Amino acid sequence: MQGGNCTLDRCCVGANQRGKGSAARSQGGSMDYKVFLGYSKNPADVSQEIQQAATVINRSGFAEAKTWEANPATGRLIIETVLQDIDDSTICLFDVTTLSENVLFEVGYAFSQRKHIVLSVFKSSETVRDWRAFDIFSTIGCIFYENGGELAARFMSGINAASEKTLWDDASQALDRTVKNSIFYVPTYHTSEAERNLRRMVGKERDLGTKVTIADPAEQGSAPLAWYVNAVYSSAATLLQMSGERHDRNRLHNARSAFIAGLARGLERPLLVVVEDDYRGPVDYKDILYTYHNKKRLAEKLSQWREQAFRAWNQEEIDDQVPSPKLELATELKDLKFGDYVAENESDTLDEYFVETAEYEAVLNESSVVFVGRKGMGKSANMIRASQVLRDDKRNLVCVVRPSNYDLDGLVSVLESLGGDGNQSFLVESFWRFLLYSEISLEAVAAADRLPAGIGDGTPMARLRDYLTQNEIAEEFSIRLERVIESVRRELRETSRTISIEKQRERIAQALHGNIVGNLRKLLGDALRDRHRVALLVDNLDSAWTKSAQLKSQAILLVGLLGTVSRIAEEFQRENNRLRSVNVTVSVFLRSDIYDEVIKEAREPDKINTKRIDWNQPDLLKRVMDERYLSVRPKGTSPDELWERYFCSQIGDKPTLDYIFSIILHRPRDLVFFCKAAVFNAANARHLLVEDSDIREAEKNYSKFALDALLVEYGATMSHLEEVVYEFAGCPSIMPKTEVLEIIQSIPGMDEASQATDCLEGLLKISFLGVEVREGDFSYPDRADDLRKAKILARNASRRGKREERYEVHPAYRNFLEIES
Repeated sequence: MQGGNCTLDRCCVGANQRGKGSAARSQGGSMDYKVFLGYSKNPADVSQEIQQAATVINRSGFAEAKTWEANPATGRLIIETVLQDIDDSTICLFDVTTLSENVLFEVGYAFSQRKHIVLSVFKSSETVRDWRAFDIFSTIGCIFYENGGELAARFMSGINAASEKTLWDDASQALDRTVKNSIFYVPTYHTSEAERNLRRMVGKERDLGTKVTIADPAEQGSAPLAWYVNAVYSSAATLLQMSGERHDRNRLHNARSAFIAGLARGLERPLLVVVEDDYRGPVDYKDILYTYHNKKRLAEKLSQWREQAFRAWNQEEIDDQVPSPKLELATELKDLKFGDYVAENESDTLDEYFVETAEYEAVLNESSVVFVGRKGMGKSANMIRASQVLRDDKRNLVCVVRPSNYDLDGLVSVLESLGGDGNQSFLVESFWRFLLYSEISLEAVAAADRLPAGIGDGTPMARLRDYLTQNEIAEEFSIRLERVIESVRRELRETSRTISIEKQRERIAQALHGNIVGNLRKLLGDALRDRHRVALLVDNLDSAWTKSAQLKSQAILLVGLLGTVSRIAEEFQRENNRLRSVNVTVSVFLRSDIYDEVIKEAREPDKINTKRIDWNQPDLLKRVMDERYLSVRPKGTSPDELWERYFCSQIGDKPTLDYIFSIILHRPRDLVFFCKAAVFNAANARHLLVEDSDIREAEKNYSKFALDALLVEYGATMSHLEEVVYEFAGCPSIMPKTEVLEIIQSIPGMDEASQATDCLEGLLKISFLGVEVREGDFSYPDRADDLRKAKILARNASRRGKREERYEVHPAYRNFLEIES
């Protein structure tokens, strides 16, 4: 192990699982241990302390301790000898002070081999903070030490007091059966050419029937250790992407990915790790990583790897596989299945427990609608379920547009170069009309081609297909987007600034689509005349909402889509001698905070049909868990059985469900996450039902998850968000305005009063803080009009009470930040 970089074995399928099991007890009752010590060589002072700890352990006679550096240079890859040492050991002590990718890979491997694992961190304010931020192990204890002697002493005393259960035993209570032709995919935080192309290819795999589970940091933030274990175990292959050094949060992402890679290696799952050319891995292991060069070569590599991985599983008759032996629990808790808390990972089972709302009915029944809600509110679930229901009627054509992490910066820069709102609006409308018309056209041809009879020669559908081919209208939305941007840029470079606005608009329209949109409208009318409905569903637009000085142009771009939605539906309703009418409906799914900013740019916001979903009614939110439970129970089972049979009745002086609702954000994602964590804790503790202690432990897990999700969702658009929220650690839950502003202004770069005030406003918008609207009553508004009302109520309450306005940190974040309630 050289330095703090990534160590991944060059074999996709790992070695046999040797040396499993816990430490052996001798006949005399004492324990004979073989301890392996894994650590990074740098910084040198830390590695010296660990070597000192190994010396102390050996001299004590407590165990035989061996460091990775004790291996002779035999010409083998270092990783091969290290993994052999892990196999031969009974206990592994890993120092994760630097979050070394070498060490984290070895932790993942040792974990999969059911080894007793002890983690250590050289104590400093920086390393303690890093450890807390590393989400996989953030709720797992470790040894913080200041010298080698202290580390050795605490290690030996801790082992003597430890049970024979391993971390694997704790995290593998409910492993699902491995699914044939399935992939676990871990993308990066940042958007790049490699990431976009890899995500598109994975999306194609999913469309072709491959089951894909995605650990998307931009969508779900962190996940518990048990979730990652099950994701790797239940998937036939694991696909990772490592981040380059220049990208934000790459250190935490790479550390997490290295652990997952080691886990996949130990579980003998085929593994592919994609890196970009700026990734700086150690020379010894460069040949085990696939470096991205271009889209074509990546596609070839991914196809070859997937084929080999799936063939290996199919040859082993995976259908007969059963999960590895687990602890026999004296409880039914281990059999409770609540599905995934990320809709994209449960699309194949969503129909079994989907909760229908009035907003969902609007997507099914109205001609154009903008579906608005925060992350975790169920936007994607509603989109997925609506597309399933609409497709069940074979008379319908359903087009789903989900441009994953596409980069609109190019188009935004074009908007800014135009100058003049009129030209910007014209470009945006032309842009969206072309992309959405072409999307409908491509899906219509693809759907017809899938029919047994195919597309007959000379038919209206054949003419549409031929027109798309002649005009080189690409199949992928993202490719069409890139071509549009380049054509407009080229036209602007060649256009004189002295020409009239009308002429410039004409040239822009010509660069975008010429007369293609008009021709597509006619061809579509002929080809789709027998369709009952054409439903266009647009989701995942918030991936374009990034931190920059271009937020106004980004807002203009998205408000242009909202305006185009209703106009497209109207355009297809027209019928005359040349055009046939088609029943086209358009639904757009958009994050609520983005919508509130976008709508400011709309000239006629009242004409945008908006549906907001919220889960503030406890009975409605409770149904999210009830339906998931009932989906696997006999018909006629009461929904209350889940809470009466498997959960304790009270936490303190509150009914259990009321307590859970009092500490979580009222979103389906959060409730599912919390309940899964509580059940897992109870099963692990061999409890007959979820007890008070299990709920309290779940609160710790959930609080870290909620904070990480907050940073992922808003970190790109709020300056210094991570530094600000961490600065509230240890503070009272309720504080006057002056104290809140002092906390914000203590952050470097936030010392101006106006900056602090703007930040406070932002913390209210994202519900990190609530404002007191009446004595002891705090409001957490999640929409612009509610926020405005809450601020007026707060000012009036402050004036009547003759005191400062007061703010409260949301209960969801208090546990992790150790905020006093």
